[in-house]
Amino acid sequence: MGTHANPDIQPPGFITGKGSNRARGHLLGRQLGGSGDDVRNLVTLQQRPANTPVMSGVEGRIRKALEQGEVVEMSSIPIYKGPSRIPAGITMKAEGSGGFFEYVTVLNPPGI
Repeated sequence: MGTHANPDIQPPGFITGKGSNRARGHLLGRQLGGSGDDVRNLVTLQQRPANTPVMSGVEGRIRKALEQGEVVEMSSIPIYKGPSRIPAGITMKAEGSGGFFEYVTVLNPPGI
């Protein structure tokens, strides 16, 4: 198990406050061993729907494949549009040794 996102880390575009709907999103999810203390692993995401339930759902399916004994190769790549330092989406790809496959782009629309 990885670590929760460090509240002292402010990825580009992150704002706090009630109703901001922003999350310090892990590129390699905490449930997959990702560090919340490594600034390189955190990006600003919309908490809903991007971080939860969409991205956490993908991470849960990957974790299940790992628990079933598959060796999984995974990538999680932020996609940036124009000058924005907040990703417009995260493309996640995971391929397991026993047939597991997941390929999805999690959209991270601004202003939700």
